[in-house]
Amino acid sequence: MDARAPGRRTNVLVLTSEIAVARLVRSILEPRCKVLEAKSAVGAISLDIVIVDVEAVDPGMLAQIRRNYAKAQVIALCREYREADCVAVLGMDVDYLPRPFRAQELAARVRVAELRQFNTTGRRRHYRRGSLIFDLFHGRLAIEGRPILLSPSELTVLTLLASQAGTVATYDRLLAELGLVDSWNGRQALRSCVFGLRRKIERHSLYPEILLTEAGIGYQLAPSVDERALGETDQSPGDETQVRLRGID
Repeated sequence: MDARAPGRRTNVLVLTSEIAVARLVRSILEPRCKVLEAKSAVGAISLDIVIVDVEAVDPGMLAQIRRNYAKAQVIALCREYREADCVAVLGMDVDYLPRPFRAQELAARVRVAELRQFNTTGRRRHYRRGSLIFDLFHGRLAIEGRPILLSPSELTVLTLLASQAGTVATYDRLLAELGLVDSWNGRQALRSCVFGLRRKIERHSLYPEILLTEAGIGYQLAPSVDERALGETDQSPGDETQVRLRGID
């Protein structure tokens, strides 16, 4: 599964009376996700996905789970498959997966839930500047349709800057995202990361036009082009059809 947010795993709560089911889910999703059981899901943990294992569809019970975990995506594992139950569950904004299931099926459902959860944040999924396209959900960068590999630190910095393009991210915020202390060594590591990014995304790394420095404060990305205003479709890096953006300095 692709990386969704550098430095943070998806928190998945498993509600089941069978230890074997919890172990199976953990074996499929970890280490990409952090799989929790009810006894370890303390209130301070922000849950992204709740997987509930039920004998048969119980609308009242599922409605209660939706209320208890209103900010999470819910996936129901049902031991008895009935088409009517599937329709009813989907109508409650709950995904449905009959047992037994394949590992790929559960991983795919979780991936869809992650994307839906990402969309609830209201964040733009893509940052675009000229031929550069960065997919914040997948953590993928492409320039002129060519994938660009990023180090973990470069991905962390680019994700933060792209999520608030046009706004300065302070040195303190960037250092915290990288897990560094505000020291000479920490600042040097951040500068090295930014320099590496510029070599990959700028036409001339010494004269940046995308990753800009705000002296004494931090860094920012030049504002993303609004593809809707340009009449373009929303595409992920790596799509065969290239997006042509006009009017960029």
